[in-house]
Amino acid sequence: MSSVHESLVELRCAVAVVRRDAVLLLPRHDRGDWVLPGGRPRDHESVQSCAWRETLEETGLDVHPNRCGLVLEVNDAIARRRIVELVFVADESDVSGRLSRGSGRRPTWVSWEDLNRLTLRPPIGVFLPELARRGGACYLGNMWRPERGGP
Repeated sequence: MSSVHESLVELRCAVAVVRRDAVLLLPRHDRGDWVLPGGRPRDHESVQSCAWRETLEETGLDVHPNRCGLVLEVNDAIARRRIVELVFVADESDVSGRLSRGSGRRPTWVSWEDLNRLTLRPPIGVFLPELARRGGACYLGNMWRPERGGP
């Protein structure tokens, strides 16, 4: 007899706002890491609208996320969570407005050089400079990694 396993997938939408030499990130001081602006879509909200709204709320920037840059998943067997994240791209030229602390976090331009020194969640820092150069889509597969000290 086969059993049916229900696998819920959480969807996240994020935006890589890029300059020629930097990307916009948000620090999560409570976790000691950095993230792209983003979040989960509301009921009946498109992924592009979610990416736009979350970036506006978290950074104060009105972006135009019309290119999907990365598709990745986090398949965490320990916590039994599966997340698919779509990372859109917005160039600095696609941005209007001034940076603000809408989410209580301070949006910060992080240079490509400094990116390697930060803990980025998910760990996509190595892909961001190339994403800024080419702007195309890339499937990254399962990006889940156990925390240090985990199995």
